[in-house]
Amino acid sequence: MASGLLKRKETKQSGSFSGKEQASKFLSLVEEISPIVALDENNIVRFANASFKKEFRLRFANPAGKNLFNLLKLDSKEEANLRENLHKALKTKLQNQEFKKGTKSYGYSIFRFKDSLGMILKDITENKKLEKKIATLHTQVLASQEEERSRLARELHDGVGQLILAAKLHFQAYQKSEKEHPESFGSGLGLIDKASQELREIYTNLQPSSLKELGLEAALSSLANQIFPIQKIKVKSEFKVPEKIPQEIQNQVFRILQEICANILKHSQANKVELKIFSEKDTLVVSAKDNGKGFKEKEARIKSTGYGLENIRRRTEDLNGTLFLESEPNKGTQYVLRIPLKKRSKEKV
Repeated sequence: MASGLLKRKETKQSGSFSGKEQASKFLSLVEEISPIVALDENNIVRFANASFKKEFRLRFANPAGKNLFNLLKLDSKEEANLRENLHKALKTKLQNQEFKKGTKSYGYSIFRFKDSLGMILKDITENKKLEKKIATLHTQVLASQEEERSRLARELHDGVGQLILAAKLHFQAYQKSEKEHPESFGSGLGLIDKASQELREIYTNLQPSSLKELGLEAALSSLANQIFPIQKIKVKSEFKVPEKIPQEIQNQVFRILQEICANILKHSQANKVELKIFSEKDTLVVSAKDNGKGFKEKEARIKSTGYGLENIRRRTEDLNGTLFLESEPNKGTQYVLRIPLKKRSKEKV
């Protein structure tokens, strides 16, 4: 009997001790977890755990009785926002708020208990950095999408657009005089077929079909002979393209000359054209000259509503090349492009 009573007393004492131990562990846990601070309605600190003191490097042992804003020392904008949220928290719970202190960012939630406000904080500096990186990547993706759309627009304009223009010229010549241009209708249909092939190439790798099939020299000769004779323009071409030119350069040079030829047809009123390509040391030189009416370059740039000169410049710059353009009214126009053939180290940021 006595033994049973003794056991019950021991059990009771053991349970009581366990409760104190649990309370001690709980208080210890509160001290070590995220920074916590309790405030009165005037933002005076009633309690601050060890994590809060450590996080904000408080020199004195007990910040109780101090004004929270004297402890945090935020800039005016951040302080005003935190004050407003503390005032709101007197009536409603606030979660997932933020303030910045120096180079650090903190997330916090405010809740009310009895006549005090409790505030739980967390250092979210790394999270904000990651968010910024993600935002930057998103911006870069959008910029890349816009760049790709522009590139596709140029490919359609410079490739398919120029073929359709050439086909139109053939059809117009045939319509004007079937006897003088009996082959023009068939040539126009052939060009429409090539435009269709170009579209298929755009769907795949954006490489001009004639360039892929014939090589750069033959593709350029074909280009010149397709569009100039039909307009009774004498063309003199001399293409000496070095071997093993990177495909990117071949594609761009082809497109640039397409654009130049189209400009000559549409604007120059020339009857003679000279086209040259040759290498000079480690540089590819592309030259196009006509004897047309010429223009004032500044006025043409301002008035231009299509791609025109701007497109030629952009393609040349993409190749780290330079463009020399000389034109005067009634004195014709000359384009000279110099494109480096050595490996380029151009990065887009």
